[in-house]
Amino acid sequence: MNMKRGANGRRSPGGPGRQDGGSGRGSRIAFIGLLLIGLLGMGDTIVLLTRTNLNAGTLLPGAVGLALAVYAVLKLTAFRGSPILAHRPLRRTLAAGLALLVLSFVLVESFILINTRSQEEVRTDYVIILGAAVKGETVSPLLQKRLDKGIEYLNRFPEAKAVVTGGKGFGEDITEAEAMRRYLVSAGIGPERILLEDKATSTMENFQFSRALLPDMAGGGKPRVMIVTSDFHMLRAKMLARRNGLTAYGITCGTPITVRVNSYAREYLAWIKSYLLDR
Repeated sequence: MNMKRGANGRRSPGGPGRQDGGSGRGSRIAFIGLLLIGLLGMGDTIVLLTRTNLNAGTLLPGAVGLALAVYAVLKLTAFRGSPILAHRPLRRTLAAGLALLVLSFVLVESFILINTRSQEEVRTDYVIILGAAVKGETVSPLLQKRLDKGIEYLNRFPEAKAVVTGGKGFGEDITEAEAMRRYLVSAGIGPERILLEDKATSTMENFQFSRALLPDMAGGGKPRVMIVTSDFHMLRAKMLARRNGLTAYGITCGTPITVRVNSYAREYLAWIKSYLLDR
């Protein structure tokens, strides 16, 4: 029987070779839970690939889920009771990096949530409705929500003009801007109130190209614009609008529940990319 020496010099049970059955069972249950979470993440990506366009938000849950599942399987099989990485400094470095990643994710997502408040009462000269996916020639549910919010604002302030912005992407038969223009006209918005920006392929380009359409910019002015976009997108949209010399306000619309988690997760990566590179 394995014994360890106590303070009185006698040997007692519980040496290094002894395993705590309860602790072992608890660890096994935790890793099984981690495996299930990983499988859910991969399943989420598979389902979304059949419903939405391929993007980082679609792939991210699957990638994270795969990593979690592989880690859990390794801990349940080949590395039970021992670390996968034997090099302790490397383990600590990876753990510190993971902690920083989680902290940055929480901070960015918190700022995204803070910026979901709408400002419908603010009067502006222009309302910029940011594009989203179009299926053939039909606006997607997410884009329809943006357009409906824009219509409400345009009806409230008849003197305001609309800028619809977005180029032609994968699986789209017409540009997002053209699909949006048709939707607004069908809702009773006069064509003379609509400015068309149909070349942008990113949020930064949305504002770069839309800015050129605004007469105030020719004289070096800083026009007040109302941005209409999805709730998860508003923080980044305002940041990029200001970088393009616009005084930005915002109206947010909800994100369909089927893509909500993925949209917020993708926006974390998109915000970091825009903050660092979109100048």
